[in-house]
Amino acid sequence: MLALVAWTAGDAHAHQSSIKYVDVTVDGTHATVRFTVAPTDVTEPLQLPADSRPSLEAALAPAVASYVAGWLAIADCSAGPAHASPDADHRFVVVDWQVDCGADIGELELDFTRFFAVDVRHEAILTIHAPGEQGEPSIIRSGAPRLSVRAGEPPSKLAWIHYGIDHIYSGRDHISFVLALLLAIVLVRKPDWEVRSPRSALRSTATIITAFTVAHSLSLIAASLGWIQLPSRLVESLIAVSIIYTAIEDIIRPDVRWRFLLTFGFGLVHGLGFASVLRELLPADHIIAPLLCFNLGVELGQLTIVLVALPMFWLAARELGALRYRRVIMPVLAAIIAVLGAVWLIERVFTIRLLGM
Repeated sequence: MLALVAWTAGDAHAHQSSIKYVDVTVDGTHATVRFTVAPTDVTEPLQLPADSRPSLEAALAPAVASYVAGWLAIADCSAGPAHASPDADHRFVVVDWQVDCGADIGELELDFTRFFAVDVRHEAILTIHAPGEQGEPSIIRSGAPRLSVRAGEPPSKLAWIHYGIDHIYSGRDHISFVLALLLAIVLVRKPDWEVRSPRSALRSTATIITAFTVAHSLSLIAASLGWIQLPSRLVESLIAVSIIYTAIEDIIRPDVRWRFLLTFGFGLVHGLGFASVLRELLPADHIIAPLLCFNLGVELGQLTIVLVALPMFWLAARELGALRYRRVIMPVLAAIIAVLGAVWLIERVFTIRLLGM
C-alpha cells in the first residue's frame, strides 16, 4: 500500500514541457520534418547544466539543429542537413530538415528511440500531411517508439481511448487526488470509527467518484471546445492545492459532510488539466468523437486505479482495525500525499524543479 502511494512521487508534469511537436510534410519522394522545441530542451548540445534556461538566440546554434535531428530516424530515407530557426512568436526553436526516400512515399517507418533515450517521459505530438493540407495529430510515447504511418491517416477511436487511459497513468497528480479521496471512504463514524461494509464502501466510492467524474468531464469538454480558457500554470497549481487540501482533510476531519461538493469543485479544476494536452490534439473539423473517446479513456484509467486501491485500503482497515487505521495508517499515507502536493505546488507556482525523479 505504501508502494502505491510512493509511486506517485515521480514526475507529475504530464501537462508541461515534456511535449514536443513533430510535423512531417510528405511531397512525392521527399518529406520535410519539423521539430518544435523549447530552448530549455536543448541544453545538452549547448554544454549547459540540465536546469539552465538558455536564450532563444543561443538555442539556434548549429549544434542544436543536428542534435534535434538525431531524435528521429526514418527507414529507407536519407536525411539532409538540419536548420534551426525561431518560431513566429520567437519563443520556440523550430528545427527542420528534408529526407529523400527515393520513391513516392506511401508509408513512413518512423523510429523515435533516440528521442525517448533523452527522457522516457517525453511525448511527441506527431502530424503527417501533404503540402497545404492539415493532418490529424497523434501522440507518440516511449512505450511504442517505432511506428508506420500514412499521410492524412487519422487516429482510430481506440487510439483516442488509449490516449485517455495513458494520460491518467502518466498524471500522478490526478492519481494522488483519487488516492486521497479513497483513503477516508473505507471508514464511517457512528459515533466510534468503524470499517464500512463492502457494499457501503462501494456505494460511498460510487458517490464521490461520480462527483469527480461528472465535474472533470464537464470542464474537459468545455475547455476542449474553447468555452473556458485559464492559464495552464494557474490550473496546475490549483490541482496541487486540491491534493493538499484533500490529504489534510483526511488527517484532520475525514468525515466532513461537504466532501461531495468539494470533490465536484476540484473535479472541475482537474478537467481543465486534462484539457491542456487534448486541446492541442483535437482535429478542427470533427472534435466530438475524439473528445468523448478520450474522456472514456480517462474514466477507464481512473476506474482501474479505484479497483486496485479501494480493496487495499479496505483490507488494511479491516485487518488493523478502524481505530489504528484512522490514527496511524491514514494520517501517514495522507501526509505523504500532502507533501507531494506541496512540492508540486511550489514547482508550478515558481516554475522550478524539486523532484528529480
